[in-house]
Order: sequence, then C-alpha cells, then structure tokens
Amino acid sequence: MFGLVTDLLRAVIFLGLPLAVVSWFLFSWLFNNGDLDRELDSEALKSSIKKLKRSAISAEAGSSKTRFIYDKWMWFGSGFYGLAGLWTFAVIEVTQFFAFIFNIDAWSGMFSDGLISFLIDFALNQLGNMLQGLVWFTWWPSDSTLLWVLVAFLGYRAGLQGARQGVQFSTLSRWQAKHAAQLPLWLQRFMVRIRSDDKEPDQ
Repeated sequence: MFGLVTDLLRAVIFLGLPLAVVSWFLFSWLFNNGDLDRELDSEALKSSIKKLKRSAISAEAGSSKTRFIYDKWMWFGSGFYGLAGLWTFAVIEVTQFFAFIFNIDAWSGMFSDGLISFLIDFALNQLGNMLQGLVWFTWWPSDSTLLWVLVAFLGYRAGLQGARQGVQFSTLSRWQAKHAAQLPLWLQRFMVRIRSDDKEPDQ
C-alpha cells in the first residue's frame, strides 16, 4: 500500500502537474487565438484538434517557427497522447543534457572518434529520444503503468478545463508586467493573448 501511495505522489509531481500546466498553456493559446472554440463538447474538440494537426502537417516548412512547442505537440500526435509524449521527450532531453554537463569525462571524449562520428551519435540519440517519447508510458519508472497513465490523463484534462474556463494565474500576470519588455515580440504578443479574455459578449 505504501509503495502505491509513493508511486501516486511521484506520478502527480513528475507527470500529472506538469501536464496540467502545459495543457493549460497550449489550450489557452488555441482558445484565445480562435483556433479552437471553448463551447465545443469533447468529441467536437477532438475533431478540431485533428484538423489542426492536419493543417500543421500540410503547412509549409518554417511557416510557424515561433510556435515550436505547438509544432512538436502536433508531431507527437496532438491530444493527450501527443502532449504526454512531448513532455516525456522534454524530460529525457533535459535529463541527458544535465547528465552530460556534469560528466567531465564525457566532455573530454566528445570528439575522440571525430566530428562525423559525434554528429551521427547525436542524431541517433535524438531519434531514440523521440521514439521513446512516442511510447512515453514505458519510460517512466513506476510500479503501476496504468496509474501513471491515469494521472497523466487527469492532469491533461485539468489543464484543458482550466483553459476552457479562462482560468488565469496572477503570478503569470505579475511576471509579465515585470519582464515583458525583455521578451521577443512574438512571445510578448502570446502572453497578452493568454491574459486576454476573448469571449464574445452575449448577444
């Protein structure tokens, strides 16, 4: 029983809560931009997300460079599964980055086999990480995979519902007011959209 509770807490901290935040972030963006309608039911919303995925795939290369997170989400499949895959991929990348930074031996041997070999190894590692992201539920160490998937799904849905209801965070507003001028122009515009309430007045 204690092991199950520990597993649940780890799932909430490392998967559920992050997915809630990322889900809120992305769906707030899509709702505020008018790409999705807040009034859609679950099935209609799924259909609209699939349409967004098709349009993202058919878009010209480089047409949305400022929407890196959104594009990666679409690449991993969109919806809940794609977002869980994207988050897992990000965690793998960050974990490996810090493991490399703090491994002095890895620095000294980085180009020991030549630049070409290094680039090939790097590309293969990236491919492996992306494939691992596609089967994200197998990467997280857990006593119950089903529990982690359930927690991840609940986190995703919580973020989606928060975005649908127009939930805002005062911390985000304060941070924007203090640092907005230092952000790239596209990110400033995005932050404004996140804060704005784009609901049409009742007719």
